[in-house]
Amino acid sequence: MQKFIFLTLLFIFSPLTYALSIVVKEEAPYIGNQLLNQGLSIDIIKTAFNHAGIEPDFVFEAWPRAYEGGLIGIYDAIGSIWKNTEREKEFIFSEPYLFHEIKFIKRKSDTQIQFNQLSNLNGLVVGTLKGYIYRDDFTHARKILKLPQNHLIQNLIFLNQNKVDMTLADTRKIHYEINTYMKGSENNLEILPQPLSIKGVHIAVSKSHPKHLEIINKFNKALKTMKKDGTYTAILKKHDSLYQPNSSAMD
Repeated sequence: MQKFIFLTLLFIFSPLTYALSIVVKEEAPYIGNQLLNQGLSIDIIKTAFNHAGIEPDFVFEAWPRAYEGGLIGIYDAIGSIWKNTEREKEFIFSEPYLFHEIKFIKRKSDTQIQFNQLSNLNGLVVGTLKGYIYRDDFTHARKILKLPQNHLIQNLIFLNQNKVDMTLADTRKIHYEINTYMKGSENNLEILPQPLSIKGVHIAVSKSHPKHLEIINKFNKALKTMKKDGTYTAILKKHDSLYQPNSSAMD
């Protein structure tokens, strides 16, 4: 009995077992309360931290509040963030746990439209997203007519209605939006193979957090283990199968 009590207390007060507040912005199919296991990103993050003996508590916020809250320490970590030079001044980043492939999508009937270099897009009308961080040369290209919208689904509808020549987004996001809101249209659309950019997705902890190195190191170690034992691949396949049943029709 005394041994049982000792082991119980050891588990409760173990430094490897503690709660962690992680702030996230809702973004299907990666993050959302209505999604399987709250989405692909949360499924990966939660599994990794559970492997490390840490129980993550996810808090949903709009992006400006999420970023600021992670920076000043209201939350222990930001759950999904791209890395850049400016952010690296304030945060320590994990190894990427996902990659966002930003690709163009067009109508299959427009066989003359291809993308190998930016000059291929000269004179075309491209649906974009307001506030989205694209590759600099694309953002500043003057010969490409960009039509910004608030949501990807607007661009996909405009593409289907011949109001834009093409649009672009993360490929998983494209598949999710079409499978959820535009079933059947995948037979008329084509995702071009060449990505405009590929961005790693990380968790980030403010350098002012007293355990910033410990949190990131534990996550990285658990992520590496998940990739070795097949857990990571199984999570990817589970989520991708939900929103890409007809992916070959567009790829």
